Amino acid sequence: MRLKRVVDLLMTVLLLLLMALRVTGETAHEWLGMGMFVLFLIHQWLNRGWYRALFRGRYGLVRSLWTAVNALLLAAFLVTVASGMMMSRHALAFLDIRSGTYWARLAHLSGSWWSFILMSLHLGLHWGMIAGRLPGGWKGVGLNVLAALAAGCGLHLFLIRDISSYLFLTTQFAFLDYDKAAALVLVENLAMMSFWVLLAYQGYKAVSGIVSRRWRSLLHPALALTAAGGFSALLPLIFGGASGDTW
Repeated sequence: MRLKRVVDLLMTVLLLLLMALRVTGETAHEWLGMGMFVLFLIHQWLNRGWYRALFRGRYGLVRSLWTAVNALLLAAFLVTVASGMMMSRHALAFLDIRSGTYWARLAHLSGSWWSFILMSLHLGLHWGMIAGRLPGGWKGVGLNVLAALAAGCGLHLFLIRDISSYLFLTTQFAFLDYDKAAALVLVENLAMMSFWVLLAYQGYKAVSGIVSRRWRSLLHPALALTAAGGFSALLPLIFGGASGDTW
């Protein structure tokens, strides 16, 4: 359905922008968040058949993992939305919520990064269908190499920026580098997204191969993930062992 593809594309673009508060500014960030919430509701309605099928059929390993990602994403997104509404000073300023903003800020920081990762995993689980619609020239070895390189950069960025500290709230404030070019911020977010997309896509293929005992099908996921991890390990050497929030 074309509407589904348009909604999914818009949600992906908004996700990248929402994770770039340094680029959009606070006011635009809130309105983009409102737009994301509207698209989220449309997405749920368009995929209402998934909810109807939740309690039908058997739950094997693959379906269980898929359902777990979707359920966790739903929870993380709702936490992010609720905490964002509590902190709103522009789009929903009329709510005038003055209590609980400290905890809302912590929940928003953690929830937004969990939503980013889980939405990327969700996208990766559907990547087979997306890739199937790509023109022939965008398939094959070249695309696989590009995906592994992008994912390797994303993993490197995820580690040097210590994103796990936001996920588990060992750091209570997000670091925003206002000296970094806006385009670079968006490219870095896209790279980090690509790592989780690749992990979900190749992980899904690997788990499916294990369940069906098609052992040869494990080769491609192993090569892709090893290439991404290897490139990520090489980046500090390529850039002279740079650390912190830089390349």
